[in-house]
Amino acid sequence: MFFPYRDDNPARSFPFLTILIILVNCSLFILPAWRGNLAALVPEYGYTPEHFIFKPLSLFTSIFLHAGILHLVSNMWFLWLFGDNVEDDFGRTRYLALYLLSGVLGNLSHGLLTGFFTSQVSVIGASGAVAGVMGVYLVRYYQARINCVFFLVFYPVFFRIRALWFIGLWFLFEFFAAFSSSGDHVAHWAHVGGFLTGFLWALKKNELSLRRRRAEY
Repeated sequence: MFFPYRDDNPARSFPFLTILIILVNCSLFILPAWRGNLAALVPEYGYTPEHFIFKPLSLFTSIFLHAGILHLVSNMWFLWLFGDNVEDDFGRTRYLALYLLSGVLGNLSHGLLTGFFTSQVSVIGASGAVAGVMGVYLVRYYQARINCVFFLVFYPVFFRIRALWFIGLWFLFEFFAAFSSSGDHVAHWAHVGGFLTGFLWALKKNELSLRRRRAEY
């Protein structure tokens, strides 16, 4: 397993919204965990496909809850790694819309493709929202290089890989894992749905930019 720790793609502006989203997610994990009522929040604010009609806001609230420290750190790290450039590119308003929409559509994808809303298992996590950010990054910055480290026993091996391969391979893993019945308790379809939301939005943005440039000539 290798770990991405930096991209060679500096942002032009301060990632204020990315940091704010990370702080909100961390606060909503640390405070309930400290009070000992984190587990009680899951059925109340988590997204349960079978009950979402009666709790439609759970499509949003579930995006800001996490099951454990590793769940939180992995999501927030990927958001930090890729979010600054996407925020820079999209602007804060559209970036926030992208984040929320990717999370919501990721949740809906999970509900549609795992028992057609008959699942009683609550889903939480920002994975779908973060996957949407990664989808945009793949389209807009596919040539950027991601710095990674691989631990060969206790010896770290450092290398760089293009975003096209890193994010592309990640998506393929999530896509094929979504068809698996291994019971790993991971909402892979939420990742796929969120990713495709960002990916298609970025493609549309590229198309509109190309049309404007052609109109100027």
